[in-house]
Amino acid sequence: MRKNVRFNCGIYNKKAVQKSVLAFAHLAKFIVKDSKDYIEVKISNIDNEVEDVFIDEFKNYALGAVKKCL
Repeated sequence: MRKNVRFNCGIYNKKAVQKSVLAFAHLAKFIVKDSKDYIEVKISNIDNEVEDVFIDEFKNYALGAVKKCL
């Protein structure tokens, strides 16, 4: 299953998103692309055991990382 998550650059910074990708790298594969307004993360090969909660947990982690990466 493949999922796409878009992070608004007005709220999130690339460092926070990259930190999140590294923290979750053992559970899925990621491709990060950024544009002027968004950082898009394409996620595939999500571990079956966490697939139901993965996207929500990934987004929560990224939001928490924003404060640490200011």
